[in-house]
Amino acid sequence: MTPYVLGIDCGNTGIKVALFDLQGREIGALGDKVATFFPAPGFAQCDMAALWTQCATLIRRLLEEWAVKPEQVAAVGCSGHGNGLYLLDHEAMPLLAIKSLDCRANDLVQTIKNQPDYDLIQELNRQGVWPAQSATLLCWLKQYHPETYQSIGSVLFCKDYLNFCLTGEIATEYGDLSASGLYDFSAGEASAVLLTALNIPEMQQAIPEIRECQDVTGRVSREAAALTGLAEGTPVVSGCFDIVACAMGSGVWQSQAASVIAGSWSINQVVSDTLPGRDVFMACHFPGQRYLAVESSATSASNLEWFICEFFKQEKQQAQADNLDFFQQLNALVAETVISDDLPLFHPYLYGGCDNQPVQGNFFGLAGWHQKSDLLYAVYEGIVFGHLEHVGQLRRAGQQIDSAVLSGGAAKSPVWSQLFADVLDVAIQTSDCSEAGARGAAMAAATGAGCFPTLQQAVAAMAKLNPPLFPRSQQQAILHQRYQRYLAVSNALKGLM
Repeated sequence: MTPYVLGIDCGNTGIKVALFDLQGREIGALGDKVATFFPAPGFAQCDMAALWTQCATLIRRLLEEWAVKPEQVAAVGCSGHGNGLYLLDHEAMPLLAIKSLDCRANDLVQTIKNQPDYDLIQELNRQGVWPAQSATLLCWLKQYHPETYQSIGSVLFCKDYLNFCLTGEIATEYGDLSASGLYDFSAGEASAVLLTALNIPEMQQAIPEIRECQDVTGRVSREAAALTGLAEGTPVVSGCFDIVACAMGSGVWQSQAASVIAGSWSINQVVSDTLPGRDVFMACHFPGQRYLAVESSATSASNLEWFICEFFKQEKQQAQADNLDFFQQLNALVAETVISDDLPLFHPYLYGGCDNQPVQGNFFGLAGWHQKSDLLYAVYEGIVFGHLEHVGQLRRAGQQIDSAVLSGGAAKSPVWSQLFADVLDVAIQTSDCSEAGARGAAMAAATGAGCFPTLQQAVAAMAKLNPPLFPRSQQQAILHQRYQRYLAVSNALKGLM
């Protein structure tokens, strides 16, 4: 029988499951939208029980629809969005899940930054604090919801929780923990020194054992097998922080290789042999004793999702009724737009700014002759401009970016991918696979199952890229002019807020 590996990729807004063979070919994939609940302004939460049911149902459907026998699945790997919190209580029951779109801790961030030992926090965790960060949210819970804080038995991340549901084992891995603000890079753990500086020393005992992404963390339990259709005892690896999974799944491995992910978050990262300094947003562990220098914020495709829900609802429903690809229709509208300085600008700050300050999104330069398609183009362009803000910071920090691999929703759109090449002024490649994050998790699973001796060999064997898109010089002059105005308006509005 042909062996397959199963990759699960759970983001803030959607969950995907996909089967791959050992050459990296996608055999089949299914996905679904993940509900977000907003119990109060700034809160963004997830129903943990519903998420697991959704995941298990998708796995069962995937195996059934592609007629894959349970014993053909050699191993399972999961990736998930980073930060936020997925908490279990002292009896290992779901307690609370907060997504990384949350901004309830906006005011608390400044309070922490005013502490006398804030420099120590920054030096140890290489990112300081920001609103949806796991460390900051734990500080918020301790201050404003002490009863919940005292009930915390385990601090998990999204993929750790799904691994727990699959296996009953509680563990985490280096990628997620190192990006959470809870990890002391000098100590290689969530140290007492860092947690005491954050005033959450009690959490040291709640942070589980740390493993490498390809390590087998457990095996599919009898209960999980009954729900998913997987064979009981199937190995489940620790899995990956989704930005690591996307980088690997799209073939990024060597140092100085850049990975740009346009998903719920704008992720812009470069693999580095040395620990990045404090002049980038965050450092994150990457396999092979290396690091990612990461610039990111919630300024990417989640903005487009909001715009579609509010302004293209009827068109989306009609496309679904006619069994047409709605995303292709949007791409066609954007492709037909003639780029000029008369078009409005969009700042993709609906969930915070590119510097993770509490700013808000906006359209600027609207006039009576503008149509919905003009606003749609502005959203596409504004999201790319948000990525350029981060790429510029990486470059100023000394990171060399001559080419990049684009993944996430934008990579499925040729017109959007070309806009990335034009604006970032680099050759852009996209993965041949629609689910790079799931494939990265599957690479870790294949390694953990012994299908490859090393993770590097799994990446080399399973990753495939499409031909590059190169910047179009005739478009770049007007885009550069628009970007300068975008920055000027952004800076002015931040002063007002």
